[in-house]
Formats: sequence, structure tokens, C-alpha cells
Amino acid sequence: MKNKLLTEFASRKRLDVFSALYKALPDPDKILEENNYDYNIYRDLLSDPHLMATVQQRKMQVMQMGWELEFEGDKKLEERLMKVMMALPLNKITSDVLDAIFFGFTVGEIEWVKDGSEIIPIDVIGKPQEWFIFTRKNELRLREYKEGQYFFEEGVKLPEYKFILSQYKPTYTNPYGQKVLSKCYWPVHLKRGGIEYWQLMMERYGMPYLIGRYPNTFTEVQKDEFLEQLKQMVEDNITIFEDSLGIEIKESPQYDVGQLYENLVGFHNKEISKAVLTVTLTTEIEKVGSYKASDIHREMLSYLGVSDKKMVERALNTLLEYYVKLNFGDVPLPRVKLNKKEAVVEESADRDKILTDMGVRFTKEYFMKRYNLAEGDFKI
Repeated sequence: MKNKLLTEFASRKRLDVFSALYKALPDPDKILEENNYDYNIYRDLLSDPHLMATVQQRKMQVMQMGWELEFEGDKKLEERLMKVMMALPLNKITSDVLDAIFFGFTVGEIEWVKDGSEIIPIDVIGKPQEWFIFTRKNELRLREYKEGQYFFEEGVKLPEYKFILSQYKPTYTNPYGQKVLSKCYWPVHLKRGGIEYWQLMMERYGMPYLIGRYPNTFTEVQKDEFLEQLKQMVEDNITIFEDSLGIEIKESPQYDVGQLYENLVGFHNKEISKAVLTVTLTTEIEKVGSYKASDIHREMLSYLGVSDKKMVERALNTLLEYYVKLNFGDVPLPRVKLNKKEAVVEESADRDKILTDMGVRFTKEYFMKRYNLAEGDFKI
């Protein structure tokens, strides 16, 4: 009985009839499956201006945050950790980690360099998702690429302390994570088609056209010459005709179908906003949208930032954990916390003023840590 408690009972080996056929776990994303697991079909979606704006808006909820380091170990090691963190390109690393929201998962390869007796991280470089697979034990592996053999090979085991995996809402059956861009695939493509036909309609019906009237005594040669003159008139906006010729400028009729295209584009933009941001009034002001409604939507968007920042914190904490274990062994591990800069500064400033009035004197290192300042930014 106790042995059964310590082992997996409901397993793929027991219940999945394809376990013997596939060594790697297939990505269940239907759009990727139909496109030979080419992630470029999702990267191409980001050329849509509205989608890109919503992606940036969601990312900025986290990228605008400040960070602070929590560490209960040696003081010199804490100072060293601060220097390592401040030397990293944190904006780029944060943006790459947050791509997991849109592509399901991201894999960053850590760039290590020797610094005296230490080995320190100087960057985390995001690698293409299609280079990686998950085994049937949900372990990340480097893909062994063979044409048409995506999931028949188990892949290459990754070295320790070299890669950081970030996943967005992964599950046991789908370690590849949920891809927000998969929900934007059809809205973007249908919107592109609508805009293309809308442009053709404007080219055809958006300009007035000319009706030329000529005497019934005109020969075919004269008709052709008259037609060429009308064409020239359209291009140059000026020409001359004989007194006997008649010219009528016909305005384009008003087509309600143009409004249909505009509504179509607006509808798909809203669907994109809902997929990425869960709300719409943060990107578009509706005629019926009140200030209060848009304020509520902004508040909901801030909740996304609180959830998304945890994924970035996990990645940064993994990076610092690797650094500490490689260089200092079994010591207390640091923790990075992300917070809105305004909140950190206001709360810290109020508290520090009270403590200073009580006689507490803070060190330069404290201000560097608490307010994310560089050593040369201030003097005490």
C-alpha cells in the first residue's frame, strides 16, 4: 500500500496507447500542428499594429516595475549579488521571459563569464521555441531535428545551470503552455483579409469618374483619342476639349459596405484586445465607455501585471540560485521581488524618514539596494 503512495499511478505509460510510438510529447496546439510546428506563423502575427500595441501594453505592466533583493546571508555576498543584478540587461531579460505568455513557453540560455575566481552571468539569451521539446516525463530537451520526425526522438538532455525555462499556464498534458497568440491567429488573419478588400473597394469607388459624351459622327479613331484625353484628365486634373464634346463628372455613390469593413476591423481588434489584455477599453475608447468603466479596465490590467511578474521573479531567482550554487555552495539563497516603482519609493521613503528621525543611520549600500541606485548616483 505504501509503495503505491510513492509512485505515479495514473501515468501515460499505463493509459496512453501512443506512448510506445512517441518518445517526445507532441505540442497539442492545433494551429502549430497544421503548420508543421512552425512558430514563425505566430511571430508573423506581431506585425499587426493593434496586436503589437496590446502585447507591449501587457509587458509594460511588469517592465516598468522596480526590483529589490531579499537576502539573509553574508553581507559581502549580498553586495556581490547586487552588482551582478545591476549589470544584467534586465529589461531585455524581462521582455524575453514575458514572451512565454504569447508563445506558451520560453527558454533562455545563460551566458556565463569568468571573473577572477567566480563565474558570473552577464545575459540570458532567448532561444527559438521550435528548438526544444518535452519528453513524456515533461522534461525539457533540445530537439534532434529530423525532417518529419518531430516527436519520435527524445531529444538531447540540457546541461545543468545553463538554461531557464518559463511557462505560461502549463499542465501535465501540455507542458508547452497556453499560447495567447493562438487566440489571436484568426482575428488577425480575418482582419487582414477585410482590410485588403476594403482597400480595393476604396480604390474602385473612392474617386469620382468621368463620363464623356461625343457626337454620333465620331469615328473609332476619334473615340480612342477622346478616351485618351479623358484618361489624361484624370491623371493631370486638367485638359481642353472641343465645344461640341460633353463631360460629366460622376460622384461615387455612397456605399454602406464601407462601414461593414470598418466594423469588421473594429470587431477583430476587440477580440485581440480581449485575448491579450482580457479587456478592451485600455486600447480603445468606446462611444458608450465611461471614464469609470475604463478606470475599472485599467485596474483589471494591473492585476495581470501582478500575475505576470511572478513568472519573471521565478526566472531571476533561478538565475541567482545558479550563481550562488556554482560559486558559494550551500548558503542561503537570495530572492528578487518586483514592485511598482512608485509604491516602493513612497513606502520606503516614508518609513526611512521616520526611522531617520528616530536616530537610525542607513548605509550607502542600503540605499543602492532599496532604491535601485547606482553607486555614483548619490553621496551620503
